[in-house]
Amino acid sequence: MDVRSGEEGRDGTLITRLHTPPTGTSIASPARDTLYACKGGTLTRPDRPWIDTHGVIDVLKRPFVSGTMHWHQALRVWTTATKRHFMGNGLPDHPTGRFPVQKGTPAYKYYAEIPSPGYPNAAAIPIKPWNLDVTVPRNPTVAAQPTCIDQLTTGMALAGGTFHLEVATDAEDRPVDPNAALPLDRCWGHPYETQYHYHGPSQTCFGFGKASGRPQQGAAGHSPLVGYAIDGFGIYGPRGEDGRIVRNKDLDVCHGHMHTIMWDGKKVVMYHYHLNGEYPYSIGCFRGTPVTVHGSGHGWCHQWDRGSPPRAVGTRRRH
Repeated sequence: MDVRSGEEGRDGTLITRLHTPPTGTSIASPARDTLYACKGGTLTRPDRPWIDTHGVIDVLKRPFVSGTMHWHQALRVWTTATKRHFMGNGLPDHPTGRFPVQKGTPAYKYYAEIPSPGYPNAAAIPIKPWNLDVTVPRNPTVAAQPTCIDQLTTGMALAGGTFHLEVATDAEDRPVDPNAALPLDRCWGHPYETQYHYHGPSQTCFGFGKASGRPQQGAAGHSPLVGYAIDGFGIYGPRGEDGRIVRNKDLDVCHGHMHTIMWDGKKVVMYHYHLNGEYPYSIGCFRGTPVTVHGSGHGWCHQWDRGSPPRAVGTRRRH
């Protein structure tokens, strides 16, 4: 993984190269450098001009979804003694690329080749508000065993969008890394079923808008909190305790680890997840007990288990 520091990253970091897994990588059990999907399966590395023979994605060669759209974020986050509540419209407090993807732009052909029921193709999918209403434990505990991912939404970003499972499917229904398969906008996001969400180390746009009072730490020290997983644990940017970008070797099979962090205004030793530039980039499985996010693809694992195509995941039908 090649990492450069620069002003482009809102927490001081710009990751320009990602490491995507090779064809045949299992997603059926917890392990480093992959994720644990309840439906299982193996990944296929897509043939894209921005991926070299070693599986390195050059983000600067991958086209961005062009254009600029502005949104009215309506996220509320509040706590009780035991719970943390999220309620909003699923829209971000930062600009996004223009969706539907515009004909004639470099990103268009990659979306246009993907079928999508209700649309001419996946390029035609817009961003729309939706009813985000999630309650997680305020002080989650680490379970004895990791839990596999059985729904699309894996976490809520304080910027207003959500984090999604890092698996999509291509035009042949093969599971792929979304960052490898498709261009994203400059905030590492795009819509699925009109819901805007993030893939990869999307901290580059966090810190805009009315929520910009979130902690900012420049280019030094541990990255700030950027969101919460649906098991209640925090999601932080790519820098660890020593201020360096965390590698997968520094993290466990769920893409997290435990050390002192700021949590609800206090320093505590606690488990947490990190974003970084090595697959699965965000959450690989759940160390706590995940809740169900209604209206965002819960139960998609059962379609694949029954032998039908994984149409609710990623790019095959509606991404």
